[in-house]
Amino acid sequence: LFSTGDELVMPGEPLPPGAIYNSNRYLLRALCEALGCEVLDLGIVPDRLDATRDALREAAAQCDLILTSGGVGVGEEDHIKPALTAEGALESWKIAMKPGKPLAHGHVRREDGGRADFIGLPGNPVSSFVTFVLLVRPFILRRMGVADVAPKPYTVRADFDWPKPDRRREFLRARRNADGGLDLFANQSSGVLTSTIWGDGLVDLAPGQAVARGDTVSFLPFESLLY
Repeated sequence: LFSTGDELVMPGEPLPPGAIYNSNRYLLRALCEALGCEVLDLGIVPDRLDATRDALREAAAQCDLILTSGGVGVGEEDHIKPALTAEGALESWKIAMKPGKPLAHGHVRREDGGRADFIGLPGNPVSSFVTFVLLVRPFILRRMGVADVAPKPYTVRADFDWPKPDRRREFLRARRNADGGLDLFANQSSGVLTSTIWGDGLVDLAPGQAVARGDTVSFLPFESLLY
């Protein structure tokens, strides 16, 4: 496990202008350990191609799966794609979901001829969380030999309006209310990690699916996504 980005600092350290706290380090480590994984934490990797390649080689030598956050976009300092291509293969990139579009999957070669799986998650914390519970968790469980890894959705009444849907499949943070319906967290930005603490599940909307108060929606409770 490692994070990428010169803008990252650890909680408790001074936060200079333009910097952000590396919440993903704690989030992703805890999610992996909840599944029974042994985690090698490589910390924060600088925004340099050579440093990213070094981290991939070090992780591949010791681990079955390399999980990263950040650096999978198209910016000048996003080095995951070229580093992965140089050290192994990029097998898929980008997925039509919101949050979580810039997701990378591939593998890293080992010196002994083997390979380590690689999944690169987006840097925004909600995007990292959603892509982990929906994609990384079932991947890990299948590698552990678990056959049935699909989450079990429920049909629940929406006590909210969502009039402007996205063309991608959307996952909204929501929680059950006392009347048996679902309320939405007010700010659905992918940078607002508190939405995952406030909520108790994800509303799963098909591409282009608008919601009017009183409609029924597919709901994935967190208790079926975390363990």
